[in-house]
Amino acid sequence: MPEASSEPSFFRRRAPELALLVIASAVFLGGLGAMELWGKREQRATAEALDTVEHGNWLIANIQSRPRLEKPPLPRWTIATLMKATGVQDEWIVRLPSALTAVAMVGLVYGLGRRMAGRSVGLASGLALASMLFFVVESRQAGNDGPLAFFTTLALYAAFRRLHGVSPDEPCGVPGDVLGGKGWAFLMWAAMGLGFLSKGPVSLLLPAIAILPYLAMAKRFKVGTRALASGWGVLACLGLILCWPVPVLLNRPEAYDIWMLEIGQKAGSAGITHHKQRYFVLEWPWMTAPWTLLATWAVALPFFKRGQQERPTVWLPWSWAVGNFAMFCLWSVAKPNYYVPCEPGVALLVGLAWVRLAGVARANLGAISWRANALLRIHWGILAALALAAPIAAMVYAKDLAPGLAERILPWSVVASAAIALAVALSIRSWRRGDDAGSLAALVGGLSVGMLIVYAELAPALNATRSHRALAYKLASVIPPDVDKVMFYRELDEGLWFYLKGHTLKPVPGTTPEINKAFDYLKAHKENRLVLNKAERIRLERQVLIDWLNGDKHESPYVLIRAEVYDMFNPGLAELVEPIYREKDMERNELMLVKVKDRSRLAAKPPEGLR
Repeated sequence: MPEASSEPSFFRRRAPELALLVIASAVFLGGLGAMELWGKREQRATAEALDTVEHGNWLIANIQSRPRLEKPPLPRWTIATLMKATGVQDEWIVRLPSALTAVAMVGLVYGLGRRMAGRSVGLASGLALASMLFFVVESRQAGNDGPLAFFTTLALYAAFRRLHGVSPDEPCGVPGDVLGGKGWAFLMWAAMGLGFLSKGPVSLLLPAIAILPYLAMAKRFKVGTRALASGWGVLACLGLILCWPVPVLLNRPEAYDIWMLEIGQKAGSAGITHHKQRYFVLEWPWMTAPWTLLATWAVALPFFKRGQQERPTVWLPWSWAVGNFAMFCLWSVAKPNYYVPCEPGVALLVGLAWVRLAGVARANLGAISWRANALLRIHWGILAALALAAPIAAMVYAKDLAPGLAERILPWSVVASAAIALAVALSIRSWRRGDDAGSLAALVGGLSVGMLIVYAELAPALNATRSHRALAYKLASVIPPDVDKVMFYRELDEGLWFYLKGHTLKPVPGTTPEINKAFDYLKAHKENRLVLNKAERIRLERQVLIDWLNGDKHESPYVLIRAEVYDMFNPGLAELVEPIYREKDMERNELMLVKVKDRSRLAAKPPEGLR
């Protein structure tokens, strides 16, 4: 009788990695379509993809009946291709590309962490990324940030493989001692080119701020930069960078001015901005939650004298996370979503910190072990306290939003709270048994249950005051079936395009920007026709609408207008339009549907002027 093999099966050997894959897939893909479109960035990305599919505008998409030139096209192309291939136009399909890149990033971070400091660090880093609240929230939305983050991570992974040509289980030396294949350098450059197609020049800046300080601190700057040089890679990067802007410029020469304005707005140097000034340093707790304590402590990792085996490779995630954070702190208008491509670097620091603290806390090394133990217990205590407070916070928040909402979400809030509290207990038990990555996996498992409950049950209930689905249903019910067009004044939230089926939205002539408000502002300034007086500007804008209403030709008698604008313009409008429907108690721009009155019933006198 043959002896049973003592070699463990593939599934037993790779059980931790498979568990990481299951957790990441559940967190980023679970309930992906449960929520309606959320936020301006997601709405715009969806509107761009819809226009691409429905009107074949692959080079330049149109939203709000004007060209959308501000953003590179790769995310739009990806979403539109999925829509066209599947025939599905739903929330989950527009979010799928970003969610899939998030799962892939977890795998890349695992690979980086393992090559830097071993399997436990790789697992801990991947788990940290899959549970970082800010990263999860941003990755489950359609937009440009998810793809940019993926290509940034891929570029840095490829750079590390080129600089450290060792197997996953061998300790890394200094960069350049043993080089990987030249194909990794090519991949790094190609990834940066694809990142440029996702969100522009920042795709070159973020990896540079991670790699160059790393090589300098490792005292391998010359060797490392020479290893990463790749003629074919640079050509591929340039080809990808230019493949969209060049044909766009040939089609729309003014695109150059728009891109320069967009870059100036993002950097806060344009003198005109649609972003409010932020103190970016104050965003750190939210962007690193629930690992804020560990992430903050990990900032000091390269400066510790103990744990020399992690130096100098620790400088790569440190520069990635901390160097780029410092750079964004210098931007007066930097927004938190700019930091999404740096979250994998934070996750690597958290993974390194967790494994180090867990090991030192068990090692009975005197005061240093006591401090490590205390830090872990503080972290566990914070998570347990937040779990207990979650149902109360959810009830207080939901109490005033809608009748019965608090009672509806209470059971689910309790389940999420219990899952996280149980996870804390299992994490402590696993740590005591010597399983460092397993102790983090227990925490992340509980957090993932909580996040899935939030996205599948709680958030959809809370999102009703932001959505456009109910408005689309209402418009379809009050507009006659034979009317296929609805006019709109100035601008609408782009989410309405996604939900309003069977109707075409068209702007009132002369009321929408040529490209965007900032571009029109600068163009008017150059042509010396800028109206600085607010009252006069409002009067002129109102008069355009009045003239159109008084005109003889209307493509449709139904007009959508923001409720606040209607109230501001109202003197005289009541004589020209009949209010049909008005939204109330929304957490976004509330809209009104009005109908142009029959001219035969209008008074002969012109509408009263603005007072």
